[in-house]
Amino acid sequence: MSKICLITGASSGLGRATALHYASKGWQVYAIARSSDKLAELANENTNIKPISLDLTDSVAVASWFAAWPAEQKIDVAILNAGNCEYVEATALDLAAFERTFALNVQAVVACTRYLLPHLHTGSRPTLAIVSSMAHFFPFTRSQAYGASKAATSYFTDTMRVDLSDTDINICLIEPGFIDTPLTQKNDFDMPFLMAPADAAKRIYDGIANTKSRLRFPRRLSFSLKLLGLLPYNLRNKLAIKMKVQ
Repeated sequence: MSKICLITGASSGLGRATALHYASKGWQVYAIARSSDKLAELANENTNIKPISLDLTDSVAVASWFAAWPAEQKIDVAILNAGNCEYVEATALDLAAFERTFALNVQAVVACTRYLLPHLHTGSRPTLAIVSSMAHFFPFTRSQAYGASKAATSYFTDTMRVDLSDTDINICLIEPGFIDTPLTQKNDFDMPFLMAPADAAKRIYDGIANTKSRLRFPRRLSFSLKLLGLLPYNLRNKLAIKMKVQ
């Protein structure tokens, strides 16, 4: 019987590439997203992909969908990848943008985690992988909503690992840099070490296969941001401001 992988945000970008990568390895992939049309196109590319149209910001709908999941059908890998990025203006903070960003990037992750945990294939070292971002490593301009949501997501993931340490569930925190997706294609600034979705998907697949607890890629960006984090606080702030005005 094929192993089962569940992926959210699978209709485009990193989620789509990861779904295709798992399916190409013979996994049965449950691909979740809101866009039924894009999911249908994805499923046409590989018969191992089962499309699931679901609004992850609707916690009642999420609870209902997982409640209908067959008890005997256990999930080996769950990758909570769905996310959104909206930039805001500090002098006129868009509260609706914060609500939308946190609804998908944080609340949806929490809801999915709550309702999928009983369906993980315990006894066979299942993995719950949550996709965050390196964006919260440094105070990037106009990224208040996105960066704060990803900081919350990373913290949530790390604490789940602590509290589930007495189980055999592997909790994997994924913090990628810039991936060439429809989301990042809207950016109007240079994105260092931009990575193709297929390359990122392979790293995710390999990292989860090796039960890694954290994946950060590309390494060059991770190393650069770590160095910035070692700077004295005031110098770090001055550098962030200088980057803003360029």
